[in-house]
Amino acid sequence: MAPRKKPSAKAPVKPAAAAQATAQPQPIVPAPKGPVDNRALPKKESELFRQVLQLYETKQFTTGLKTVNQILENFPDHGESLAMKGIFLSCTGQKPLGYETVKRGVAKDSGSHIVWHVYALILRADKNFEEALKCYKKAVAIEPDSMSLMNDLAMLSVHLRYYAEYAAARLSILRSQPRVRRNWVYLAVAQHLAGQHWEADRTLTHFEKMLRDVPDREYEYGEILMYHAMVLEESGDLERTLEFLSEQSGQIVDRTAYSVQRAHILLKLGRLEAADWAWEVILEENPDSYEYIKASVLAKGADCDAKTEEGRAKAVEILDKLAEKYPRSLAIRRISLELVSGADFRTRAFTYLTNALSKGIPSVFADIKSLYTDKEKCQIIGELAEAFRQGLEEKGNFGAAEDDDTVESSTTYLWTLYFLAQHHSALSNHSAALSLLSLASTHTPSLPELHMLRARVLKRAGDEVGAMNAMQEARELDGQDRFLNSKCAKYLVRAEKIKEAEEVLGLFTKKDAPSPLEDLIDMQCLWILEEEAKSFIRQNNHALALKRYHQIFKTFHDIEEDQYDFHSYCIRKGTLRAYIQLLRYNDTLRSHPSYVAGAKGAIEIYLRLHDDPSSIQPPALTNGEAEEERKRLEEEEKRVREKKEREEKDRLEAERIEREKKLSKQVAKDKGKKVADKKPEPEKEVDDEPAFDLDPRGLQLLKAEEPLVEALKFLRPLQKEAPKEVETWFLTFEIAMRREKYLQALRALRSAYALSPSHPSLRPLITRFAVLVRSSSFASTQNEFVTSTISTELPELLGGLELEQFVVDGLQKSEGAEQVLGAARSMLELRGKDGEKKEVEELVFQLLREEVAVKVKPTLDGLRLLNSFSSPRADEYRQLASQRFPLARVFKTAEELAALDAKAEVKSEDQAGKEVVEE
Repeated sequence: MAPRKKPSAKAPVKPAAAAQATAQPQPIVPAPKGPVDNRALPKKESELFRQVLQLYETKQFTTGLKTVNQILENFPDHGESLAMKGIFLSCTGQKPLGYETVKRGVAKDSGSHIVWHVYALILRADKNFEEALKCYKKAVAIEPDSMSLMNDLAMLSVHLRYYAEYAAARLSILRSQPRVRRNWVYLAVAQHLAGQHWEADRTLTHFEKMLRDVPDREYEYGEILMYHAMVLEESGDLERTLEFLSEQSGQIVDRTAYSVQRAHILLKLGRLEAADWAWEVILEENPDSYEYIKASVLAKGADCDAKTEEGRAKAVEILDKLAEKYPRSLAIRRISLELVSGADFRTRAFTYLTNALSKGIPSVFADIKSLYTDKEKCQIIGELAEAFRQGLEEKGNFGAAEDDDTVESSTTYLWTLYFLAQHHSALSNHSAALSLLSLASTHTPSLPELHMLRARVLKRAGDEVGAMNAMQEARELDGQDRFLNSKCAKYLVRAEKIKEAEEVLGLFTKKDAPSPLEDLIDMQCLWILEEEAKSFIRQNNHALALKRYHQIFKTFHDIEEDQYDFHSYCIRKGTLRAYIQLLRYNDTLRSHPSYVAGAKGAIEIYLRLHDDPSSIQPPALTNGEAEEERKRLEEEEKRVREKKEREEKDRLEAERIEREKKLSKQVAKDKGKKVADKKPEPEKEVDDEPAFDLDPRGLQLLKAEEPLVEALKFLRPLQKEAPKEVETWFLTFEIAMRREKYLQALRALRSAYALSPSHPSLRPLITRFAVLVRSSSFASTQNEFVTSTISTELPELLGGLELEQFVVDGLQKSEGAEQVLGAARSMLELRGKDGEKKEVEELVFQLLREEVAVKVKPTLDGLRLLNSFSSPRADEYRQLASQRFPLARVFKTAEELAALDAKAEVKSEDQAGKEVVEE
């Protein structure tokens, strides 16, 4: 009988990096199926082998290892015993030897399903799912009637998204066990995932007819019915779906989901009258849902996303009627602001803003910020806010009318200043925003939101140190607030105060954790890894930056693998719709902004390593850092030593207990008494992963022999799961160019062009590719197929223009700061390293013209572009940028920064002295 469970259902053993490298399993070609001479064991050893299987099932790994060794003493070539010894070794912390022993067992008896099952178990425990699936297939081919093997095979198939194989496996299981209710649900889900909607419908229908005496409004049954409706809707048969929902209405418990799905289907079928009634009922429950409001408007014959004035006016008319019916719904009024303009917008915005400011809603600006893409609406909001401020200062109210004698509370004035400061900050009027915040602070100095906003304004103005200090002040007002502490830590990292940031975060992490950062990594906290990586890059510590990016990569890898247990859990619990959503979410997991940013950062470092390894050098340790490193190593060595001592002590204690147990049994036997054996406690698997980080500074990552191969590890998940992110194809292009895969580079450009033809980063890449293609060396080194394909498809990317005209066309179309930078980079690619750069310099200097709305980051990118070709005008640009952004530290010289820091230190000491005097 084969082992039926993986080594650890809860926490599979994770291999150490070094062990995994040495113990990476290789596919083994099985011998022909058939009896093996050494498979049969004598009666005594057969009984021992049955005990071995039971010991593995009860997780008695040490005892199991001793028992299987008794068999191997007499039969050293017994393949199944070798395999069991290997899995016991793997579970007791000897993974490399365990892998080697299991593979010996497979080689000795490749016709046994047990050896393949055991091999699959240790592969699955190490989350090497692809190889584990291959082993399960070989085991099932030998023992097709084993339900344990078939179930494991099915779980791996769905985990790896082999849906057709999953459906086939589930059908085979159902045929063997048709009376098990769960098997019908498994099969229906498998058929649904495989795109076999009609088969899934038939399976679910048969399953529902099988059920007898189902209690009314039983939740699990109701979920199955809702899942059935989901399958029918996705099959495209909306009439059948609607009919099914009507028939099963009385049994469905989740009434909201039922009503929403039914209303959506009525809309899709064009039954507007019935849909209108359905959405009215739903709106009664939640009139603040944007989804419900927009669907209700659609059902009434209008569209909130209409592009024409007539369509917008019709939608507004309907929204106004809804607002009368639901006067407390802010969402209805907020949607109206998207559709109206001019005087109507001013009137509605006045009402919306005064209502929010009177109630003291801090998030009102975040609510309406999306309206700022319309310049007219942005201007109106600014005018209204200024009028509010003036009215509150002069008359104590918003100044709605001359004879208005209403008096607002003092907090209304405070929140008006807060809103107006956010307005100016969004328009990059940082000095005006800071002035308003100073005025608000004199009104209420103890409000954390004011200090947080001041920190945000200073950050946007380029003063990271000032922003950090402001956020520190906000944190000190409420030291128990986790959000404030987290924001403070983020701003500390941005000011390159990483150690201090981790100390702040340590207030809320586990006290027994090795460090706050390690606990945050265990909790899959992505923002701290991303911020620290950016900080290390600014400090030219690319080793630690790369390590942080790898930690982000591992976090997403763990999230993906953690879904394995849900393949059975969700079916058991009956949460089928949520399970399908989980799978679909995981299929696009790495389109998450944190992974995209992390992959981009890591790939850029690997590209630099490929282009010029000498440009990235590991930073030298300072005296303090060297001492900390020495202490850390001593502490880790102490932990390892203590762990070994504990393990040795536990081993000796276990041996002592075993001796006493045997002695008591012998004594009882001599006296003719029976001794009841206590059920042994299951052992915990021993992880042979190192007790501490072997590369805490990330130095080994910088020693990659093939940086492009490492970069591809980050890129391929992006290509698979984030194909709609334009950054995916920019990174694909960069790697393909360096690998001289020019058709791949062309395909990447075409994909990026299809997603965003006007993206400012696209034109320079097209220019670089076109310059390479028209060079004399290119045609001589490429075959005819490559050159003919490129010559056919490249003109489309160039818009039918010659290369020079294409670049000039980009100059003429450059309006915003990013477009100007893109045009400058495109011109630089055209001119080449040795060409004239005057045009490039003139383009970059356009960023600093008064009529150009530019922020600190694009301005800094312009300076970096000038420095990239050692422009003699770089310092002139820096000085002008410093005048444009007087608070930005990135445009200051070292002497100017030292003077600023000294001034800030004196001011801080004076403030501290003043506080002491006041006390």
